[in-house]
Amino acid sequence: MIRQRGDVAALLRVRVDTLAAAMVRAYQAEISEYREITDDSLLGDVLEVSVATVRCCLNAIRTGELHDEDFVPLIEGARRRAVQGFGKEAVLRAYRLGVQVFWREVTEVLADTGTSSEHDLVSMAAASVLEFADRISTEVAAAYAGQAGRDGRDGRVMEQQYRSQLFESVLAGTLAEHHRGVDSFAVQHCVVVAEVRSSAPFADLEEVGRSIVNRAGALSWTVRHRSVVAAVEVPGRGRDKLVRSLAALPSDQVVGIGLGYVAENASQTRQSYVEALDALRVGLGITGRSAIRPVFDHYSMAPLIAMLAEPDRARRFVAAALAPLASVMDRGWALPTVDAYLTHGGCLNDVALALNVHKSTVKYRLSELRPYLDLAACGGEQSATLLLAVRVHKYLSTAGFDVR
Repeated sequence: MIRQRGDVAALLRVRVDTLAAAMVRAYQAEISEYREITDDSLLGDVLEVSVATVRCCLNAIRTGELHDEDFVPLIEGARRRAVQGFGKEAVLRAYRLGVQVFWREVTEVLADTGTSSEHDLVSMAAASVLEFADRISTEVAAAYAGQAGRDGRDGRVMEQQYRSQLFESVLAGTLAEHHRGVDSFAVQHCVVVAEVRSSAPFADLEEVGRSIVNRAGALSWTVRHRSVVAAVEVPGRGRDKLVRSLAALPSDQVVGIGLGYVAENASQTRQSYVEALDALRVGLGITGRSAIRPVFDHYSMAPLIAMLAEPDRARRFVAAALAPLASVMDRGWALPTVDAYLTHGGCLNDVALALNVHKSTVKYRLSELRPYLDLAACGGEQSATLLLAVRVHKYLSTAGFDVR
């Protein structure tokens, strides 16, 4: 017989992910705006908030109290939904559905463990879950209204909401060709995905979004849990200038930026978005998130991304291309030196700067590598193949694949 709140919370704690997934399924089944979500990153955002909702409920049951800090992820989620163009009633209904799903799980746990008396259930509901449901409705409504109306006096937020909702429809592929806003995507543009630090508050996501508008000329932007997604117009600038503009964004919260190919209409925007995501994923996998605000351009990374789509073939390619270096692969500096040398065209000063070592150290390393591979003799296709192999090896190793 379970009598203590902590016992119930402990039983449910192992079901956090399952409960959160059930919440998302309920949103999609009963709320049209959630049913239309097809983007994995947006679904991941919704799932993250659902996980936070479950944990908040569990803490309410365990302690019998509601703590302000537990509501922060939920409030931040409501603000993101406002910017993404979700309707207020849809957002509130999602939280109400989430609480209902959670409460069903509580009753099932109590029934399965033999504690299903009306007194036990009503007592627990009154002391925790029902109070939580009332509090979250108030908090979410206030957060949503505050975000939607924060700059509403001059109409900027209403315009941003409209643009975000339009952009979300484009990314999901649900925007009708005759929609009055589709013409805004009938210009050459690229999709940008800027990932922020996991600890970044919503205000920093907004800062990044506005910076992409002001510094890079974004047509539209929206947010995810850990990223800002924007469509940036290309005419009037070269691609290199766009990359430099993105690299100079004034935010310490950005850990990496992915850039897709040029799109010329709304139907191509979705593909540019997928390319930006791929470039960001692979780029961060190679750098190990150690670079400072790197911009990963799919235009230059396409061969690497294509190769990594089939890991088994990628491993065979790496084994063949790096065979001459097999006996020195265990030296931690070997492959980074090869990468830097080929990337910077053999300029020793640039290689030393990239590796953060003295120029004489670079010379020593090259002399150690020369019996196995004369990098100075590499050129053209051989150089490109070797550099691709080094980067494929780096990504596969970081991702946990066996590359021996």
